Amino acid sequence: MLYISLFDAKQDATLEEINKERAEWIKKGKNKVFENMCKSVHRYEVIGRTPLKILFLIDTEDPHALNILAHHFGDKWNSITYPVLERKIYEALEEDKTIVGG
Repeated sequence: MLYISLFDAKQDATLEEINKERAEWIKKGKNKVFENMCKSVHRYEVIGRTPLKILFLIDTEDPHALNILAHHFGDKWNSITYPVLERKIYEALEEDKTIVGG
């Protein structure tokens, strides 16, 4: 299943704290555990934003992977995760017509 996870660093989170979290994540090998639980993981950052905004597109059959990611980010972040479905624009338009009656 595909998930989109949105992470916003809280206003009081410093770059030093964020980098410390990242270093601990790698030191503990969580990156490998997380990646092994997922079919694919794509990470994106919004350019030029302060505080930092990160978006993940995760393909996994193990929802525990989402838990690992959320716990890693800890209390310096606001986050939300949604299950998503990939559809082409024309597919969405066709479905919208049947729902709305267009």
